[in-house]
Amino acid sequence: MCDQDGIGVDTSGADRAGAETVTLAARYASIAQDFRTEISLMGQASLNEMPVVSGAEDYCANIVGSLVHLQVHTGALGDNAQDGAGAARAADLQAGAGMGSSYAI
Repeated sequence: MCDQDGIGVDTSGADRAGAETVTLAARYASIAQDFRTEISLMGQASLNEMPVVSGAEDYCANIVGSLVHLQVHTGALGDNAQDGAGAARAADLQAGAGMGSSYAI
């Protein structure tokens, strides 16, 4: 993947993908909270059925834990993409600084 000039790394694409991934990670927090709310409502509706309530709470804890892990890993992936874009940009600039004009004879 090249940058706009056809040389180096497409850092804008990596920055954009990283930002989108970080945004996605933030959405996992709201999904987890919505899931907790729905499980709580289900538990309240089935209060007379104790096995359903305790099973729902265990299930909720497992799913929310998985969503939290997914959020952490997805956020790290997005941060790493953005960090990688910055490192590639710096490497391209450093490599290009020593080359002078590619048209020099």
